[in-house]
Amino acid sequence: MVYATVMTFSALYAPQPLQPVLMSEFGVSKEQAALLTTVTMIPLSIAPIVYGYMLESFSSKKLFSIGVGALALLQLAFFLTENFQLLIVIRFFVGMAIPAVLTSIMTYISTVTKRETVQRQMAFYISSTILGGFAGRFFSGLIASYFGWRWTFLILAFSLGLAVFLIRSLHEAEIKISRFCFRSVLDVLKKRQFATVYLLIFATFSTFAAILNFIPFRVREISAGSSSFTIGVMYMGYIMGIVMSLNAVRIIKVFKGEMNTVFSALAFYACTLFLFTYPSLYVMFFGMFLFCCGMFLAHSVASGYVNKIADDKKGITNGLYVSFYYLGGAFGSFIPGFIYSSLGWNSFLVFIGSILVTALIIAWFMQDRKIYA
Repeated sequence: MVYATVMTFSALYAPQPLQPVLMSEFGVSKEQAALLTTVTMIPLSIAPIVYGYMLESFSSKKLFSIGVGALALLQLAFFLTENFQLLIVIRFFVGMAIPAVLTSIMTYISTVTKRETVQRQMAFYISSTILGGFAGRFFSGLIASYFGWRWTFLILAFSLGLAVFLIRSLHEAEIKISRFCFRSVLDVLKKRQFATVYLLIFATFSTFAAILNFIPFRVREISAGSSSFTIGVMYMGYIMGIVMSLNAVRIIKVFKGEMNTVFSALAFYACTLFLFTYPSLYVMFFGMFLFCCGMFLAHSVASGYVNKIADDKKGITNGLYVSFYYLGGAFGSFIPGFIYSSLGWNSFLVFIGSILVTALIIAWFMQDRKIYA
């Protein structure tokens, strides 16, 4: 299951460091190249809700296998395609397949895990997703530099195919996926704890997606001769997310509560944006480590907090968390690009920084109203 999760997230983020190469090869703009990520985030933000209407009860093993198998075929299609518009369509369907994996895993964890240990189990799951996000970006840049960008997706196709066979060895586990209805969604959103966390994670991930999606262009702006491998190396700070998620429980104890931890993480997260104003690849490389620390600490704690306070409707609460998370990603991976293209990098940072300030204000009100675990 860990291997399949890692490969799933590798498939999600593999195109990011390759965007300047794809922009050059297909003769498209910066914003069009960024769509390779954005069109994946859009279905990721709505598919958990759509699946709630389509599915009432499914074998988690079967749902997992179908999702990973579809991803394998889509990577092969990406490898073979010569048309940029078709690449966009393929990436859209990648975004439709991934939630089948994510929602079932998160719901499974929250259903079978005791409440007192759900934070730790969710942190372990998030560590797997972080490793996949890093591996997809780093190795796609490495492979593209030596063999060409297409080989990245052929290797991913075979790796995901192997994951399908590994999933067959898992024990069957029948889990109920809560059927979404408008009233049930409203019931969850009416609860201040949930609504505030969802808005908070939207703002947090939109800022994160903006930096990670446009940093390849900034690297080329600072050093025009930078290779895809150099761009891939810039994402090494991503591995700090593993450290943060695995130590989230200890850090929560230090800050005396989940929301204290989230607020502190976001304050630190906002401060790290100043490092990206300096036109140096070395400073940017260092800044990515600190930036990722703040983001993944907030994400690890918030996702565990949502599962901890959910008495029922766990499928809905997790589905909404995934939806708001990736809706923020869709926004951040595309809209700030227009600011970057027209006004420059520093204006881009000011824009996404303002989103983060909004998140900090929300977190402050959560503190003020004594919403703790």
